[in-house]
Amino acid sequence: MIYPYLTAVLPTLTPGHAPGMTPEEFDELARDNMSETAFARLSAGELPGQRAMRRFTDYLAFRSARIRAERLDLACAFPEPEEFAGEIDFALSSLAAAAPAERETLTDALLWRKLDDLETGHEMDLEHLGIYRMRLKMLQKYTGRDETRARENFERALEKLSADYLA
Repeated sequence: MIYPYLTAVLPTLTPGHAPGMTPEEFDELARDNMSETAFARLSAGELPGQRAMRRFTDYLAFRSARIRAERLDLACAFPEPEEFAGEIDFALSSLAAAAPAERETLTDALLWRKLDDLETGHEMDLEHLGIYRMRLKMLQKYTGRDETRARENFERALEKLSADYLA
């Protein structure tokens, strides 16, 4: 089934920017515009693209842990699923070379590209909406970030460190 109205009213999502709606608002809109069964599958993460993305992020975490274990010279037996090996190994080499502040941005870009791949061939269908929902959740961390709050948090952290250091 396709959902042209729902797809048309959704705000455009841009990597690294606050989305125009919350995941809760999306769920409410989706619930009103699709069957209970379709919404249940969407919200439970049971769609093929959602499952594929979970496998991808799990493998990314697996490879990161394996690299850390090798750097720490820990003898760990990790099973080696080959499904995403080349794609993730290339990305991890970029992440390792990046400054710590850039790693989150690079990881988000990797995940966004994977979502682009999963979205191919899905226009206005339930799979497209599942991928949209994953993107929305990914961008949720950019909501509510402002310079004033960030500076206040930073100053509180500095004060706490100073107090701990001087104590």
